[in-house]
Amino acid sequence: MTDTLESIMEEIRSRVHTEDTETQVSPEEVERLKAETVVVLPAGGKGERIRAETQNLGINKVMIPVGGESMIERVVRQYSEIGIDKFVVLTGFLAERVEEHLGDGSRWGVEIRYSCDPEGRKVGNAGAILNALNNGTLDDRLTSIVHNPDDIIIGLDRPYGEVFLEGHARGLKNGCIGTFVVVPGTPYPYSGLVIDRGRVVDVTKYPMIAVPAHTGITVFDPQAYDYFRRLVSLEVESSFENVVAPVLAREGRLFAVSIPTETWFPVNDGKGLRLAEEALRRAGEA
Repeated sequence: MTDTLESIMEEIRSRVHTEDTETQVSPEEVERLKAETVVVLPAGGKGERIRAETQNLGINKVMIPVGGESMIERVVRQYSEIGIDKFVVLTGFLAERVEEHLGDGSRWGVEIRYSCDPEGRKVGNAGAILNALNNGTLDDRLTSIVHNPDDIIIGLDRPYGEVFLEGHARGLKNGCIGTFVVVPGTPYPYSGLVIDRGRVVDVTKYPMIAVPAHTGITVFDPQAYDYFRRLVSLEVESSFENVVAPVLAREGRLFAVSIPTETWFPVNDGKGLRLAEEALRRAGEA
């Protein structure tokens, strides 16, 4: 019998993604972690792939409205609703507009602090976090949830911030100091094929690729900040996914918490924006 693309993907899935089903975390542990958590919101990029939206409005990408509020406002509100009251926004492009847009956080009952890329240079998310640590905007005694505002989560059956922190707490019990929020697979944007010696034996439109994908949301224990200080330079643009995460993974100190693929909406272009808006309407949130 000829393998289908789905059967091949199922074999890959079983090899690349198994979850921790044994470590237990109590609601009380999650509540304690909330009190020691700051949400870090990268907001310095230009969003080149979605410039049609931002140029028309003269705004930073994170200020694009989705479901009646901007993407970054939505994230602040949703974390504030579960009791997290400390935020750091990492700015760069149109930094003043972002600060004017959010203010000091008082309308949500939270504190928002800002850290701008040094000397206006692009340093990437790794450099922006290091810069915030260096200038004291990011308190290195706190756990951080680094959440790209354009990675929108819709449709989880409980507040997503609690899901992320519960997963991170499991990771801590397993010796990990960083936690990636992942989805178990992502749809391939074209027709996928199985080809045997030139002959196509299976065709699947938009197959699900069975490789866990990082959603752009990461939780760091304070112990992880030493890795930023040792590994990241402010002289070059870098991402922690390329610089810090591989070292944590090699040392067995990077955990993963999985959420359903259909709950993650990355808004990287006009299509992503439309899909997020449709999902919000279906969920009754728009």
